[in-house]
Amino acid sequence: MKNNPQIGIWWDNGKQIVVFPHSPGKADLATGLCDSDDAHNDIWPDAAMQFGLTEFAEYFSVPRGRVLWAPSKRISIIYHGNATAADRLDEIAKVFHLGQWESRTDIHYMMGSSVDDLFDD
Repeated sequence: MKNNPQIGIWWDNGKQIVVFPHSPGKADLATGLCDSDDAHNDIWPDAAMQFGLTEFAEYFSVPRGRVLWAPSKRISIIYHGNATAADRLDEIAKVFHLGQWESRTDIHYMMGSSVDDLFDD
């Protein structure tokens, strides 16, 4: 029996992937997508512990993203930033049991100078 695709948030430091997956609920009426109610800043203490980081580490110090489900198209979407390599997206897809999926970059998940560029005048 094949596992259903899951949704949720994740972090990936390039060596370890920490995920908080769950089954999709009802799709949002405005977007048509199933998204997790979890927020990175709320779940970070658990993720930091799994990475062996202190409570003082920031949730945005490790590349992160989220997985959504588009039930009408029967495809999952991995949102990520500029610090997540294609091979790591493949690993994230496996952990979330994704069949068909696509990836999209999102400014919320950018790292390094890309973040600084957002705030330059």
